[in-house]
Amino acid sequence: MNKIILLLMCVLIALLEPAAVQAAPEAEAIALTGTSESTAIPRPNYKRYKGNSRSKKRKLGFFRRRAARRKAMRKQKQKAVAPKGVIKVDAPTGTMPKRVE
Repeated sequence: MNKIILLLMCVLIALLEPAAVQAAPEAEAIALTGTSESTAIPRPNYKRYKGNSRSKKRKLGFFRRRAARRKAMRKQKQKAVAPKGVIKVDAPTGTMPKRVE
């Protein structure tokens, strides 16, 4: 099927007038568009890299895992929150001072 379509397209192109199929010379093309190379706007042929959001995160290597673990352990030691539970207080000593008027 694909070969038949390709063959028909080749025959169609061969039957067309060669002048209509060929591209116009540069001078005529510039005259038709009204621009020249000196006024052409430069356009980059690349796209800005925005990060590959489709890539799956890889498992960290041995050394990075070890560094991350050591960092987490250090951070945990610095945090050192008092354990939750009952707060113990000493017994009250003495009495309240007398009111002076």
